[in-house]
Amino acid sequence: MKYQKHLLGIGMMLSLLLAGLESQAQYNEKYRPQFHFSPQKGWIGDPDGLVFTEGKYHLFWWGHAVSEDLVYWKELPHPMKGGDGSFSYFSGSVVVDKNNTSGFGAKSMIAVYTKHLPGDSLPETQALSVSNDGIYFQYYQHNPVLDIKKVFFRDPQVFWYEPEKKWVMAVVLPDVQKIHLYDSKNLKDWNFLSEFGGLGAQSAFWECPDLFELPIEGTKEKKWVMLIGRGPNRVQYFLGSFDGKTFRADEETSNYLLQGKGLPGQLFAGFDEPKNGNWKATGTAFSTTPVNKDSVVHLGKSFASSYSKAANETGTLTSSSFTIQKNAISFLVAGGNFPEKASINLVVDGKVVRTSTGDNSHVFKWNGWDVHDLKGKKATIQLVDNVTDSKWGYLAIDHILFSDVLMNQKLEHALWLDYGPDFYAARTWRDLDKVSKRTAMLGWLGNWDYSRDVPTSWGKGFESVPREISIIKQPFGNRLVQKPIPELQKLRKNVHQFTNRLISNSSEVKEFKPTKNTYELEVTFDTNTSATFGLNLLVGEGRKLMIQYDPLTSNLSVDRTQCTDFTTNQNFNQKFLTKFNASVRPEKGKVRLLILVDQSSVEIFTNQGEVVLSALTFPAESQTGIELYATNGTVKVLDFKAWELSSIWKDIPKQ
Repeated sequence: MKYQKHLLGIGMMLSLLLAGLESQAQYNEKYRPQFHFSPQKGWIGDPDGLVFTEGKYHLFWWGHAVSEDLVYWKELPHPMKGGDGSFSYFSGSVVVDKNNTSGFGAKSMIAVYTKHLPGDSLPETQALSVSNDGIYFQYYQHNPVLDIKKVFFRDPQVFWYEPEKKWVMAVVLPDVQKIHLYDSKNLKDWNFLSEFGGLGAQSAFWECPDLFELPIEGTKEKKWVMLIGRGPNRVQYFLGSFDGKTFRADEETSNYLLQGKGLPGQLFAGFDEPKNGNWKATGTAFSTTPVNKDSVVHLGKSFASSYSKAANETGTLTSSSFTIQKNAISFLVAGGNFPEKASINLVVDGKVVRTSTGDNSHVFKWNGWDVHDLKGKKATIQLVDNVTDSKWGYLAIDHILFSDVLMNQKLEHALWLDYGPDFYAARTWRDLDKVSKRTAMLGWLGNWDYSRDVPTSWGKGFESVPREISIIKQPFGNRLVQKPIPELQKLRKNVHQFTNRLISNSSEVKEFKPTKNTYELEVTFDTNTSATFGLNLLVGEGRKLMIQYDPLTSNLSVDRTQCTDFTTNQNFNQKFLTKFNASVRPEKGKVRLLILVDQSSVEIFTNQGEVVLSALTFPAESQTGIELYATNGTVKVLDFKAWELSSIWKDIPKQ
């Protein structure tokens, strides 16, 4: 008997030891982020139910995790109980009913989410589940609480509106790009208030709305902010007012989105006059009368286009001559991708020196050219359409700008929260203590184009770092800014730094050689140079992630086409291997990059955080090198700081 008990004791100890090793292994797999939240296993997408109550931050994805500091997380059991299994829990929110307005119990937590039935042919409705212990949520038997008989109707964000002592719900009709607002006194009976739409990027599904108020830093003013996900991978925002019934974008935001007011540079052609000014047409493809289509999102009254039901029409439209005086020419372009037959061309001395096309889309997107080497030259801009056999055989152009800021993002004209390819469904934490003076936000580091194909063995998807957001007043308008929450700094190990170093060509950073790709960089460059410069991260195995800044055009570019070691899934590679750009204007002759690198992601915060770029990376584990470089000159690195960051999955403080 003693022998059996001894064996049993050894067996229990081995089981505990193996369980501990398995748990540690589950947070140390290849590509597993070490300071971003990811579930132990399985899928995570949109962050849901971000709520702070009784000293804990809650994060739901219809899984559930809690944290006391937004850094270290404890995963809890799957929260949703009591449904009949016939539907999926789509995105939503969680509220704390402190005043028991619903009758479910004082301080009950109530999840409000979309009840999605199989397929895309039955109406989506909004439903409730109720928790009295903050862990398990029981399905409300009188669901749904809101049904407008629409197939696409989803992602409710519910919050308490104190001035009128009521609940407000922002919920989206994604396929028609509209936000509906409802109110309720009890979370069960909802009344329609108003509708928001018709602004910003409208080329794909709208999802995951959020509506909240923020102060403008340094002033006594406040603005309401509407966040909207534009599928498959972007978040746009709108600044305005909310009176308890209607959200209205303010005049400054509307003028920027509808007319382009606040864009840097001189407008050369907006195509808003009854005739196309001094532009001359040949052939039949282009008219000298601008086109005005309400169904096409553009700037101003109209645009130039060769679109016609008769696809065989050809011709050109050529501007009057001008002298190139700025470093960049930017424009909105739509239409076919036929470089040899349909293009917008810059012509100097009778030769085409720059050219662009559409991308086989009816959606206007920003494109542009660096022309600093052509300053002083006489030039014309010519639109060419010689395509006769394709539905995409047309070209459309709008809002040609001469500027020292290059707009080459290949994105629609909008106020974007993040310019990288992998940031979606951002939402804010609610029910924060009244003493809290910040608004914290979380997004999904993912992209629906390839989220199911990412090369991770432990599951699919993880969240961004929590970010503080605020509004700052810029010379060209109010803008949202973001920065990582300061609590993340507790993960920093020893600092490695230097100052005032001149860089030419490529130079390995010898002061900082991280043992793994889990670190933070803060680098400030002097922009008083004509050289392009930047950093190579994830260097090794003949691969790297290139971050480059051009001070002549204020263009920040990130190239991840050479960083991943995942080469077996060609479908994934085709969509994933991309370059992306953003306009980042220097501040007092400097540009500052705060960069978070975590195993398979990079998040880049520029200057005060007005421009942020987030991207997945998937390098080999040996790709840990870091280089600074300059091309065609030298750059001064004013300040370089680097820290390896501890894992949040080891030595977790007791919660």
